[in-house]
Amino acid sequence: MTPIGRRSLRLAAALLLAAAPRGATQAPGVRGDAAVPGRAPLADFVLEAADGRRLHLVAEDRERRLTVLWVAALECAATQAVAPAIGELARAQAPRGVRFLALDPASGDDAAELQALASAARLDFPLLCDPLQVVSERLGVATTATALLLDAEFREVARLELGGAGDAATRVAPLAAAIEAALAARPLDPTAAAAPSHGVPLASLRPAARVAPTFFRDVAPLLWRHCVECHRPGEIGPMSFLDGEEAQGWAPQIAEITGDGRMPPWHANPRFGQFRNERSLTETEKRTLADWAAGGAPLGEPGDAPPPPTFPSEEWSIGTPDLVLELPAVQSIPAEGVVPYRYLPVDPRFTEDRFVEAVEIRPTNRAVTHHVAVFLIPPGTKPGLLDPNHHFAGSAPGGRPLELPAGEAKRVARGSRFLFQLHYAPIGTAASDRTRMALRFAREPVVREHANWTLSNDHVVLEPQQAGVEFTRREVFRAPIEVTGLLPHMHWRGRAMRVELERGGARSIVLDVPAFDFGWQHTYEFVEPLRLAAGDALRVTATYDNSAANPRNPDPSQRVKVGEQSSDEMMVLYVDYVKAK
Repeated sequence: MTPIGRRSLRLAAALLLAAAPRGATQAPGVRGDAAVPGRAPLADFVLEAADGRRLHLVAEDRERRLTVLWVAALECAATQAVAPAIGELARAQAPRGVRFLALDPASGDDAAELQALASAARLDFPLLCDPLQVVSERLGVATTATALLLDAEFREVARLELGGAGDAATRVAPLAAAIEAALAARPLDPTAAAAPSHGVPLASLRPAARVAPTFFRDVAPLLWRHCVECHRPGEIGPMSFLDGEEAQGWAPQIAEITGDGRMPPWHANPRFGQFRNERSLTETEKRTLADWAAGGAPLGEPGDAPPPPTFPSEEWSIGTPDLVLELPAVQSIPAEGVVPYRYLPVDPRFTEDRFVEAVEIRPTNRAVTHHVAVFLIPPGTKPGLLDPNHHFAGSAPGGRPLELPAGEAKRVARGSRFLFQLHYAPIGTAASDRTRMALRFAREPVVREHANWTLSNDHVVLEPQQAGVEFTRREVFRAPIEVTGLLPHMHWRGRAMRVELERGGARSIVLDVPAFDFGWQHTYEFVEPLRLAAGDALRVTATYDNSAANPRNPDPSQRVKVGEQSSDEMMVLYVDYVKAK
């Protein structure tokens, strides 16, 4: 049977359900527990919306006071009936801090058709797709035409059924009343009169028999989209997911580390800030990987796979570079001991200003190279003077190459030199490295020029066995700028970093990294630049753990101060910005 045929049968069933009387055992229209303290917040989830965006339940909305999660499906007659009224209610409540989301648990619903419904009904909020009903089951939802009302901390305060008799406004009235009560902090009446649900049972929206996932049909598109950036030959991943048999051997581990969120690596709290380079899997993708592993990780038919991914260059992720610079000499790293940072100048011999839109730094020996930071030495700078605000690019654990959008670039003034800061860590055998840096010059006229500002605190001191100690750094900006990205940097004892915007006496969190990971140091790139006016300030708060409870701590008996080695500490925030127009 074709998908259209199945959809027609399900729609007929939905219409029959809508017309059928319900018995006295049907749940009431409103269930409310607003007066019961201590209800646990819903766990965050990530789903893909019909428009292609990936959204967290807890995604930032500074004005949010309530969230409405409306369960809807194309084949639900009640969905079609109340959609315009839901859209009208959402528009009316948006200025009051009420955010609406739709959750579609139907496996056969098409994203384009969902978008068409949204357009026709003027639904100005995301429609989240839950085709495997992972989230729906987690929430205990039994039918469509159900609405969950959540407070500011995502605790459920009411569950309403919107599929009863009457016109659309009548059906939506219980939800409108519950919103009013919640905004006014009034207890919700759990016995409020409302029509029982005429929604579609979620069980009828599942495939009759779900086909077990295979690598080529279901898993390869997922791994190739999210993972082969690192997991392919020549990259940092210890195995390649381009190869089905190799991925098959790792299936249980893949399911485990994606299921608990360790992979793909990402450490920002989703409640604060939206970042264009976020690494995340949806609940649907996690379930697919788990089901694949549980089913024995079959490969399936190679012909079911999409075309394999291609890369701009076998050697460089940024594509073929316009210029490659390398260290002036091979660096020898001893087998043991502490290697002081090495600083090596490299002259690109630019006779005119050049604008760089992409930078990639590749050590030839990753095993001994902890990180590389490259700074600009402007012409006329005194020898040996390093300005941290002239940070140009870097390569650190978990980092990605710098690639700026078209029309945006970093300026390298003619006569400038690059200073490579090299942090090597012995591995028990003598080794060598000759790090290289690839540059791609701007292809279009540059309209936005990027620069870097560094906020640091050189007064961090950690006493032996000291845990939970905080240090701050505050910077007031004298001219308007647009912050495009933030890179927190600490060492082994760094546990968390939070960045707040101070404006007009108020503070708001713009980046929260509650579990800093020394092995994955991300630049968090904002979807929309953080616009700072003259007089605005950024406040950075870093938390450290020098106790034995910190598994990365090499020696909790030591007093630790700021220094270059990983056994020392640092508190640095790199701020990427452009001058505001």
